[in-house]
Amino acid sequence: MPQPALHTLCALAGVLAGYSAATLYHRRRARVQALHDRLIRAGDARHTDALRARLAAHRAEGDVVTAATDLVDAAYARLARNAQEGGPTP
Repeated sequence: MPQPALHTLCALAGVLAGYSAATLYHRRRARVQALHDRLIRAGDARHTDALRARLAAHRAEGDVVTAATDLVDAAYARLARNAQEGGPTP
């Protein structure tokens, strides 16, 4: 007949093995989750940077259009002022 201490020792070894396996699984899962989180944050940062660059390009284009519009408005105002004074119009 087997010894009761041997049964207890086997049960404790089984519990220890299960606990070790669960601990390793959860640590690995936490590392993988942390990696996924870092990749998502890096992707978000890349997308944010790309959107900021596009916004800056649109603002630059808008500034060029605004400058051209101001130039045309100034030329039209000068032309209208000359026409009202009876001066030469180009």
